[in-house]
Amino acid sequence: MIYLDNSATSRYKPICVKLACLKELYNSANAGRSSHKASMRAAMKIEETRQTVRKHFFDGNVIFTKNCTEALNLAILGSNLNRQVITTVYEHNSVLRPLKYLEKLGKITLKIIAPDKNGLLTPLENALNAATSMVAVSAMSNVNGYALPIAEIAKAVKARSNALVLVDMAQAAGHIRLQYDHIDMIASSGHKSLHGLQGSGFLLAKNSVKLKPIMMGGTGISGLSLDPPVILPDSFEAGTANNIGIVCLAKGIEWTMKNFHRLNSKCRRLQDMLVEELEKISKIKIYGANNGVVLFNIGNMPSSDVGDILSKNYGICVRSGLHCAPLMHMYLGTNNTGAVRVSIGANNKSGDIVSLIEAILEIAQKS
Repeated sequence: MIYLDNSATSRYKPICVKLACLKELYNSANAGRSSHKASMRAAMKIEETRQTVRKHFFDGNVIFTKNCTEALNLAILGSNLNRQVITTVYEHNSVLRPLKYLEKLGKITLKIIAPDKNGLLTPLENALNAATSMVAVSAMSNVNGYALPIAEIAKAVKARSNALVLVDMAQAAGHIRLQYDHIDMIASSGHKSLHGLQGSGFLLAKNSVKLKPIMMGGTGISGLSLDPPVILPDSFEAGTANNIGIVCLAKGIEWTMKNFHRLNSKCRRLQDMLVEELEKISKIKIYGANNGVVLFNIGNMPSSDVGDILSKNYGICVRSGLHCAPLMHMYLGTNNTGAVRVSIGANNKSGDIVSLIEAILEIAQKS
């Protein structure tokens, strides 16, 4: 099997992550729920992971979640948003749906901007003429890998407003390094390009950001009170923590950042190799190729058909259809057919790309 769906979940997990997983399986305990050694050890390992996140991103409150969707929902629903919120056509439904929910409740007005001929900055500056509570923007599109100019966007927001800047880094973490001076919160998954396990993610918020919990339950503190405490990070991590996923996330981050340039150079090289050959096939339309992600269609074939053929006939795993980002597909003009997404990762070699190109050529010739 050739796996080229790393934007969904990275196939490759480094040895350090696998060993940490096995070790934590034999050291299971509930962090922060008891005073015995096993519980204290689990709590300590989680705190060490918070420090790892701060080290590689920025100092602030680290809240562990089960994925980036939960982190984004916490950032949006847990903030006191009561005015305009600005977002973009590049966003995932994890941003769009909670914002649409708040709009329907009458709590916010939602402004969705698209780039003009010069990009996003002019539409953003125009939108900021209205009082704004938050600007929520993806650092890297999950559809075609396009990296947005986050530093310029965040700087423009802070120059014109007091709005919170929330950055979705589900795809970007591990691929792109940002400047965080004007960013208030970032949300990330752990299982994509940070090479951790599924079921892990985090929200990192600067100390000045005020949030309220959106999920309540046991926290290990204020046990006699039925009123939920608001103490960071405990109040935002109700229930039993995913100790294994959190510890493995630390190992994945460290490994990814140590190998950052090597990994991304390889992704770009294999991406360019794929694009060069796809451009020779007349029926192929490419919608973007960035950061190891290539988005394309074969003629008028539904992308789901292409994905099924690649899987069943060639043993090649790609993502096809609509990638939980409907506005981006409307912007690209692929909302009717969807599109085939190839996402290259640490697991891939040039032979994988050669096999993919041969398969696509055969499919195109028969279509």
